[in-house]
Amino acid sequence: WLDSISAEKPKTANSIFTTLRACLNFCKSKFIIERTDLDRIKKQNVGMRPENGSRVPTWSELAQIWLAIERSRASTANKTLHQLTMLWGNRLSELRLARRSHFDMKAGIWTVPKELSKTNKPIRRPIPTKVRSILERVMATYDDVLFPGQDLNTPISIAAANRYIRRIRESLPLEHWRTHDFRRSLSTGASELGVMPHVVEKMLG
Repeated sequence: WLDSISAEKPKTANSIFTTLRACLNFCKSKFIIERTDLDRIKKQNVGMRPENGSRVPTWSELAQIWLAIERSRASTANKTLHQLTMLWGNRLSELRLARRSHFDMKAGIWTVPKELSKTNKPIRRPIPTKVRSILERVMATYDDVLFPGQDLNTPISIAAANRYIRRIRESLPLEHWRTHDFRRSLSTGASELGVMPHVVEKMLG
């Protein structure tokens, strides 16, 4: 089964195997099952491991992506989720799962709680002027969940967010890029402006 997937999509096969093995290991840790034949399969023998990203979209490319998002027919939540990610350089889920209470508009600080942080520590980011105007529009449109899906009380799913950005990507004549690449653009751009590395690291969380 995994080999049949790997024939067309080797990276997908590897990712499926990794997730499947994690699920089964959890079941073993809870004594739900004792063992599985998948224990005999090594990860390196299934498909191909995803490559570490190295793509750094240029300012010109980011401008094209921004305009394509702006002109697209999508919800305010989906469009602004990705535009704000371009400006902040955050991980998508830090913003996708954000609540109104995470933003102190008076102090101009966005605090990502440790529950939503990859490092399991709170991340504090300033709210720049450009971001503030977009964020205020989002807050005027939605309630506690600022980036909802079809259900206004539930954050947009990662699948829906990825599906949307895939449509944007397919509409542009650019080399393959991902939302996560925006972080590299921010890091590179900040370094070129002389921002100290530890400040860039703080911003990226």
